[in-house]
Amino acid sequence: MGKGTKIEWATHTFNPWIGCAHVSPGCIHCYAEVLMDQRMGRVKWGPGQPRSRTSEGNWRKPLAWNRAAQAAGRRDRVFCASLADFLDPEVPAQWLADLLLLIEKTPHLDWLLLTKRPQLWRDRMEAVESLCVRTNTRADARILVDGWLHASRPPKNVWIGTTVEDQRRADERIPFLLRIPAFIRFLSAEPMIGPVTLRPFVRRPHADPSRTETFHWVICGGESGANARPMNPRWAQLIRDECNEAKVPFLFKQHGEWAPAQKGSLPVAGRDKFTFNTGEVDEETVIRLGKRRAGRLLDGRLWDEVPTP
Repeated sequence: MGKGTKIEWATHTFNPWIGCAHVSPGCIHCYAEVLMDQRMGRVKWGPGQPRSRTSEGNWRKPLAWNRAAQAAGRRDRVFCASLADFLDPEVPAQWLADLLLLIEKTPHLDWLLLTKRPQLWRDRMEAVESLCVRTNTRADARILVDGWLHASRPPKNVWIGTTVEDQRRADERIPFLLRIPAFIRFLSAEPMIGPVTLRPFVRRPHADPSRTETFHWVICGGESGANARPMNPRWAQLIRDECNEAKVPFLFKQHGEWAPAQKGSLPVAGRDKFTFNTGEVDEETVIRLGKRRAGRLLDGRLWDEVPTP
């Protein structure tokens, strides 16, 4: 949890707190739940379970990353939070206020805030605002939230994203994401468990990036882990093609545990083979190779495109 993350699209990961609850099919095989609840016993997953705030030492790490990025003349990307959801309604508003202030204190870091709950953004920001008024504290947090909520002045180093694991979740969540003022919005189609078209949501950018009703980046990937569901590579190809058409940067993170059958050189058991019944003559078959062997190539190349802040 920190510097040198293995996540392909970030420089660091930062978890202000740990714990969450399932909200959709993409959560069923949650790696964070397996790690933090089932293996380590750090927290209990689910509604009504207390979330666990991380240590003060962990909270100081982004300050050090910010100094290093400033000294090197670069911008580092911080994925927050890989073991939680920053818009989780069961997290104390005080914790969220503290996170927003940390983001403000680290202007040389680009914070990637990914959520499955974009519809709660306004409620959570208003909770922070109410906390500041009620306790007559955190004037700096109140200024930040007031500007973001009421004047469409988002933090310039925040990228807001939502997960769209299938078409239903894309249709439900993207409209809420597009209502959040942000300089960069992104979508994470991972774990991709069904086909998704993004064409209905592509909009012409406005001259003011914070007001544009569109998204600026798409991450795509299959599921990994012991019970990983197979991803049809054609689903990834469809999103890739739509991104290319709309000139939206596209990053293919992984096939997951399953890969196109032509990648396998060894015979596999029936349980390690899956054919998508699409009704087409050339149906797609995938085989279970494991995450490492399945790799990150889509149509023979890496797709590592990232937007420029």
